Amino acid sequence: MIQGFRKIFQSRIGLALVLAFVGLIALAFASADVTGFGFGGVAGTERAATVGDERITTADLRGAITSAYEAARQQNPELSLDEFLSTGAVDEILDQLIARAALYDFGRQAGVRIGDSLIGSELTQIPAFQGADGNFNEQAYRQALQGAGISDSMLRKDVENGLVARMMLSATTVGTESPRILAERYAGMLNETRKGSIALLPAIAFAGDAEVSDATLKEFLAENRADYLLPERRTIRYAVLNAEGLGEITASEAEIAARYRENAAQYRGSEQRTLTQLVLPTEAAANAIVQSVNGGATLAAAASQAGLGTTQIAPESRAALASSASPAVAQAAYEAQRGALVGPVRGPLGWYVLRLDGIDRTADRSLASVRGELEQAIVQGKRREALANRAAEVEERLSSGASLAEVARMVGAEVQTTGPVLEDGTLYQSEAELPADVARVVPTIYAMDASSDPQIAAGANGETYIVFAPGKITRSAPPAFAELRPTLLNDYRREQGNVAAKRAADSVLKAMKGGKTLAQALAALDQNVPPANPISLSRRQLMASGQQVPPPLALMFTMAEGSEKRIEAPQNGGWFIVALDEIETPELDADDPLIESTRGELGTLRGNEYAEQLNRAIRNSRDIRRNDSVIAAVREQLAGSR
Repeated sequence: MIQGFRKIFQSRIGLALVLAFVGLIALAFASADVTGFGFGGVAGTERAATVGDERITTADLRGAITSAYEAARQQNPELSLDEFLSTGAVDEILDQLIARAALYDFGRQAGVRIGDSLIGSELTQIPAFQGADGNFNEQAYRQALQGAGISDSMLRKDVENGLVARMMLSATTVGTESPRILAERYAGMLNETRKGSIALLPAIAFAGDAEVSDATLKEFLAENRADYLLPERRTIRYAVLNAEGLGEITASEAEIAARYRENAAQYRGSEQRTLTQLVLPTEAAANAIVQSVNGGATLAAAASQAGLGTTQIAPESRAALASSASPAVAQAAYEAQRGALVGPVRGPLGWYVLRLDGIDRTADRSLASVRGELEQAIVQGKRREALANRAAEVEERLSSGASLAEVARMVGAEVQTTGPVLEDGTLYQSEAELPADVARVVPTIYAMDASSDPQIAAGANGETYIVFAPGKITRSAPPAFAELRPTLLNDYRREQGNVAAKRAADSVLKAMKGGKTLAQALAALDQNVPPANPISLSRRQLMASGQQVPPPLALMFTMAEGSEKRIEAPQNGGWFIVALDEIETPELDADDPLIESTRGELGTLRGNEYAEQLNRAIRNSRDIRRNDSVIAAVREQLAGSR
């Protein structure tokens, strides 16, 4: 509630701790499922920044941006990547990563160490890794990691960083309790109710209908030209180079046999094992489960008696089990016989006890059984190579000065022309969409001029190339005056009406200062205007809506009792008159829960601000170096991935 109160006055609360207290990836898992959304581009191992001995790679940066964007879309599903990036997301998130790395570097040098058991305990608390019974579920954990495209080691490192940051900053929350008298004052403000009235003097009511000369409208257009500009549009001339005309492409028996030999491992038989798994925190607890099962109980029953739950592992290869659990767990599982109890074996999350439920073996695949897919792969590879060679020929001809029409004839393709295309890749005044190959080259088209030579680029699916050049370029400009005149006339009258509405608002304020009520002052105007709306609203009601506070109401909650003010409506819409008649601030009972809740919120805010100051001091003590060229490349690739 205190935060909402501060929003009314447009105060900003620092958000640096959001990414500092917990791991970034773990936070994404905890708040929502991490999706497969991601960005390609710069190699993930490149250094975006260094903080002491800690490196922030481009993979770290892109992963954090992905998580932040998906979290933002949870609140606003219509949020586009362009809109998200336009808020300065790349720099802001990199700053957060640097701040967290500084905390980790400082903590490590101070001797803070995070053990595997603490990290494992933290992971078990994340809802995304829990089963229906609320306990940690190994299968859910593996599926979540796979869906997010990250490894167990990546997540564990991220959680370790977050835990160190939490330990560094947790002390700042000690002793932050606010004095009760301060909480009473804030709670009293939250409890106040303001009564008054708001009237709108609409510009349209004062606009009039007098004829306006073309000269006046042209002058108005010149003064406001940017408001009437049509966007730049460009048509694109292009030809698509595909496999047509390459002739028949085949694969010989010798090539098929050679491909089979090269990929023999792919066609060997495999073995997968189905397991029931139980992970326990200590070896003693695991041995107790084993003894119970050896005594005749089932693994599920023994786990249930201990308040735990087993996990069913679908058929999984030895390599996959070694990756998701550990090589030791995989070795024990693959050395056992069907129905055997395995363990306890030490793994990354504790001590593993497994029962081997089934063994699924597949035989080797013969050359005859895979001949068709081998032939198709070889033909496809040859086709792509032939197409790439043809594209190289085209590129060579273009570099020699050939025109688009000439290279199109050379490859037997047709030159096509799009309709007017905007810089964002949409067709102007059309619901149709550009072909995928053409959409890819729009940014390049907008970097070319009318005399630029044609270029060639790979198509969207890897099976085509596109040769393209700019067609007609229509620069940004207002439409013809005759076409625009009705709009100009309406806007001009509205602007003039807004000026008259301001004069009327000033006369209303003058009349009110002379002792008239808002209703009386409105009635004295020469122009009929809507009546005033009575307002009786508490701060609590204002904040409970969760919506942006309208400017007239925000103004009312900053005014002195018995005062009146005016504020302009947006887009030359007129002027609001705000009159505040009375402020009621009921006394709160000594035991009113609002006081204690306000006291708690004030204490939290104070602790956060202390933590921000400590975080900033630690960051300033570190040797921080940013790789601006790599950061710029990431920013450009993010913008180009929309």
